[in-house]
Amino acid sequence: MNLPDSLWAASAAPAADTPPLAGKQGADVAIVGGGFTGLSAALHLAEAGKSAIVMEAGEPGWGASGRNGGQVNPGWRIAPSEIAAKYGGNRAPAVLDMLDRAPDLVFDLIGRHGIACDHERPGFVHAGFGRFGKAYLEAWVKEWGELGVTVERYDRAGLEALIGTGFYHLGMRDPRGGHLQPLSYARGLARAAIAKGAAIHGKTRVRGVHREGRGWRLATDGGEVEAEHVLLCTNGYTDKVWPGLGKAVAPLTSFIAATEPLDAERLRQVLPGRHAVAETRRALHYFRLDRDNRFVIGGRGNFTNLNEPGSVEHLKRVATRIYPALEGVGWRYKWGGRAALTPDHTPRLFKLADRVHAGLGFNGRGVAMGSMFGVQLTRAVLGEETDMPIEPIDVIPNHAFRQFGLTWFLVTGRLLDRGDARETPPAFG
Repeated sequence: MNLPDSLWAASAAPAADTPPLAGKQGADVAIVGGGFTGLSAALHLAEAGKSAIVMEAGEPGWGASGRNGGQVNPGWRIAPSEIAAKYGGNRAPAVLDMLDRAPDLVFDLIGRHGIACDHERPGFVHAGFGRFGKAYLEAWVKEWGELGVTVERYDRAGLEALIGTGFYHLGMRDPRGGHLQPLSYARGLARAAIAKGAAIHGKTRVRGVHREGRGWRLATDGGEVEAEHVLLCTNGYTDKVWPGLGKAVAPLTSFIAATEPLDAERLRQVLPGRHAVAETRRALHYFRLDRDNRFVIGGRGNFTNLNEPGSVEHLKRVATRIYPALEGVGWRYKWGGRAALTPDHTPRLFKLADRVHAGLGFNGRGVAMGSMFGVQLTRAVLGEETDMPIEPIDVIPNHAFRQFGLTWFLVTGRLLDRGDARETPPAFG
């Protein structure tokens, strides 16, 4: 299972040595999945004195952790008031505090462990259209502001000065956000975990998880691991290793395209502040610059397939509408990766059996959330209180028809988005 021909694979820091599992091994904790969640868990468990073995079917960062847009986005897609309504007065403060701390965790891990991943923290920009975008952004600014986050709002002219385009009606900048090279970050987490004593095995697909006495036995093609605890950290690439877990999320492929490095004239017009930007649109796009000033844009794939990379022509057209200066630029890379969606846009922390937990469903915000869920899963192993509630597994109703539902969501979402874009720009700021 080789990495896709992506910009991140071409520019990443060297990978650590993660040989396939061979023979019989034991550990306190067996971790399935070597993305941000599994690697963060391995690192934090090792720092807590627990032995951990990570088993990854490809290599660390092979899945969405090494393919995403590299945006360190604060919060979820829903507002704090919706989070409070979902979790209630007793649990909501801890969940909101966790969300507030998640971007800091990423940049703290980078600093503490010397991870070279081209990280920048100019803030995260949300840009939108019409009444829908205005309502969404006003709720974000107001409610996170009440929780102590100074979020800046921008009308059309102010946003154009900030990010170099008048394409959007309004926007906001949240100072907690930033961006990084995601595959380099994953590889850095792997190196840090190994340095602390964790074992990481690539090209090691787990074929089954079985109870063994008071613990668990995980079988692979090359060997097996016996462990007291099991953590399943597979997100959008969840297979049938644990019955029903794959039905707790709906995978949706996000495609990304990247240009050749932009010249100085284009750079004066395209993202002059080097912000990470995402739209409030229902069928959203997100974009940024990489370390070599390539323009990187991502968005949902086509309506009916999960193939990678698929066509990215729609992304190129959108990019030149947002930034006409990109007309005629060369496009070098295209690739895709699977996000894991949940019906209410919130991730899940599951207890699947005695000392078996899973964390998944990051809804396209896996850099910060995956890293933070490594902390949450570590707490679950240690018997400590978690910020997220630990729930029994909950599958999506009519999961077999999920692709029809996603297609309907994308089709209707794009129609509504077009209506928003045609509205008279609302007052904001």
